[in-house]
Amino acid sequence: MKCKWVSALLLMSFPLTVISALTTVTPKALTGPLTNPGIGVASFHQGYGETLGLADYPNTGFEYDRFYWQELEPVEGQYNFALVDAAFKYAAAHRPAMNVGLRFMALADPGDGSKIPDWLIKKGVKGTWTPDNKTFIPDLDDLLFIEYSQRLLNAFGKRYDGNENLAFVDIGMVGAWGEWHNSNFPNLQPLLERYTTAQLDRYVAMHFSAFPSTPKIMLMSGGQSLANAVARGAGWRADCWGDLRVFSENWNHMADDYPQRLLAAQQSYAGFNDAWKRAPVSLEICSYMQDWKNTFHYTRAEVQGIFDWAVKQHASTINLKSRTIPSDYRPIVDDALTKLGYRYRLASLSHESVWDGGPTLVLNSIWYNEGNAPIYLPYTLAFRVVDSANKVVAQGNAADDIRHWLPGKYQVSYALPIPGQLAKGQYAIEVAILDKSGAARINFANEGKQSSGWYRVSTITAR
Repeated sequence: MKCKWVSALLLMSFPLTVISALTTVTPKALTGPLTNPGIGVASFHQGYGETLGLADYPNTGFEYDRFYWQELEPVEGQYNFALVDAAFKYAAAHRPAMNVGLRFMALADPGDGSKIPDWLIKKGVKGTWTPDNKTFIPDLDDLLFIEYSQRLLNAFGKRYDGNENLAFVDIGMVGAWGEWHNSNFPNLQPLLERYTTAQLDRYVAMHFSAFPSTPKIMLMSGGQSLANAVARGAGWRADCWGDLRVFSENWNHMADDYPQRLLAAQQSYAGFNDAWKRAPVSLEICSYMQDWKNTFHYTRAEVQGIFDWAVKQHASTINLKSRTIPSDYRPIVDDALTKLGYRYRLASLSHESVWDGGPTLVLNSIWYNEGNAPIYLPYTLAFRVVDSANKVVAQGNAADDIRHWLPGKYQVSYALPIPGQLAKGQYAIEVAILDKSGAARINFANEGKQSSGWYRVSTITAR
């Protein structure tokens, strides 16, 4: 009898805490390529009007467009925004919707004619005409050209900087096609000899000034300006990626150009090799993959080495120029696409099995970024609870900045606010990564995706 009274007194003094049982789910993983905004294979100038089936070309994650000054500002101060708007419209109509990469250019080939506006030439910009007087090459150190270049970039930056679908701006305006060389102009002094680094760095600074929020990338042929751009926060880009014998049997970009340029940049700026952690690395194919097979006779081992190099460099995007990929090479491409850029997988989600009321529902999740790079634009990790009629009864955003999710494992603990009381019954728990508009935008390497774009991963009972 005495023991019973003691037990009763103890219970009155120290109430029992009921610990709810936990549910832990491990969503099934997916293998194979995922299509996501801002990574993977490019759609190049809207495929140049050609539509390829998925058997010939992978689904694309970004639309890459390059525009000449002549077409962007045909009349002084009147900007042809419609050209760029069309690229964004095309990207948005794609399924899944793509992001956009942009470059601005002031020069092409000697026989292509002038690519800066006639009105600018008439203002007295200094420069050189080709021997046939067909093409004007502006002097990059001319103060008038510098002034109007900044105006152009500022106008487009004002309209597009921070656009949630602008994956990157490629630092251009310098050299043929904005590629920081003039090797296709035999009568000109080589660009990196003609101009000092300080003069060329002005064009890097222009892009950072006009597009402060948007990720930037810099072509590796920019000499010291490459290291300087990366030191300011840019990623980098390689043109003619995959060249083994396109130009010569005795010299190629992969062995005789890239290693030297990358080493020089790393020696100049100690953080160069970590550029991928904060800005994209982007590669553009040399020639076409069909030519690799039919003209240059690349072996599968050679192609494998080219794509392994891309993964090793933490590339997020590869521009295969919207041309058919030979079937022999396709498995190599698809395998690389499972590694390039970010690739998020939800490994587990733990939560109370039964909700008995309270202001929040604690959700503990483990994630992996199984890609080779982070995401570079601000997206939001979100959770929600949905009733049997697919009505959202609770939704909230985790505070984690997933731009910091480098390849590896991440734990997220989030207390989802629950407004009011939930009616008795069973509810679904869903997760998504949202863009600024609130749309579920990112495909996970998991099963369970709903038509809404959210992933249904677990259930909880309210009583």
